[in-house]
Amino acid sequence: MLRKFSLVLFLLAFFSSCNNNQGLKFLYPDSDIIIKHQLDWQKTFYFNRINEFENGPIGLNKIVFLGNSITYGMRNYESIFDVNNIVNRGISGDYTEGVLGRLNEIIYYKPIAVFLLIGLNDFFDDNTLRPERTPENIGKNIIRIANTIKKGSPDSKIYIQTIMPINNKQYLEDKPYVEFLWPQYNPSINEQVIQLNNFIKQNSNFEIIDLYPSFVNSSGSMKRNLSRDGVHLNENGYKFWIKQLMPYINSLK
Repeated sequence: MLRKFSLVLFLLAFFSSCNNNQGLKFLYPDSDIIIKHQLDWQKTFYFNRINEFENGPIGLNKIVFLGNSITYGMRNYESIFDVNNIVNRGISGDYTEGVLGRLNEIIYYKPIAVFLLIGLNDFFDDNTLRPERTPENIGKNIIRIANTIKKGSPDSKIYIQTIMPINNKQYLEDKPYVEFLWPQYNPSINEQVIQLNNFIKQNSNFEIIDLYPSFVNSSGSMKRNLSRDGVHLNENGYKFWIKQLMPYINSLK
């Protein structure tokens, strides 16, 4: 009798777990979602990560890092913060529109804080063919992301980080890598980054963490010692970024 009762409890728990997983599917974008201008490799990265998110939900009382590949790379260094509640929601190659399509999970779990860094990939195209990709429109998307999270999770602290510069010379030296990711490299990205950062600072009501001045050199490019390819950070870059964020993380403890 006891065996049968234990089996019943096991089956109830199993089916309850299955139902809960199915019930939370709405938190994640469907595979038929259309993200404007998303390339095939970006879509692959996007849904591989979405699958990881489904299998490892954010959970409660977390600090979320939200963004693209630069944020994704932070996962290797998060232990430096000396907290155990950071969750990484970076996706390589993601656009502002891609982030807008995956906010349900963040809102549902109502994190303590969200550190947002997104927008650089929106510039890696021929903007003359995509006139909506302007610093102002990308900035509006960033503010819309923050507003959407705040509306759904009013107690969450939202930090918007300014976009870091790139190093054109270092970037183009790694040409095969560049051509694979961004065949239509836009040489005016740093000018647009400045415009975007200014727009965010002038139009956002959220707390701004101004990373740009700390990462830029006297020529207006990413400091070479902080990047492995002119765009993505190296170990020095991540440790330097974490140093900028540490006071904010400490204030959340």
